[in-house]
Amino acid sequence: MNTETKTPKSVGSLAWSADSAPTYCEAIESLYSWSSNYQDFRPFRMFLDLVGHSAENLGEPLADWKNPSESMGYVELGKLGEALAEWSNRPESCETFVLELLEVESEFGL
Repeated sequence: MNTETKTPKSVGSLAWSADSAPTYCEAIESLYSWSSNYQDFRPFRMFLDLVGHSAENLGEPLADWKNPSESMGYVELGKLGEALAEWSNRPESCETFVLELLEVESEFGL
């Protein structure tokens, strides 16, 4: 994990994640950032569902899985695939980054 955070958490989760993502979590950060284009962060929520975070921590999926192809284009699917590949290579390390990211996000009520 990147021990030197250049961007303080106080600036918000998007800026914090962009500056704090370790190299092995760049695709996860990219998916998170891209998901900010969606009102409900759907691509990132789908990622959290697929890696088991939602079920483990909330007991239910975060994303609406009805008709995913209607709101997920090629770019979103590509970013989702890259993020899942990173997770599969270093699940514990990636989970640490995601938990920190979600902590920052909750501080800002996102």
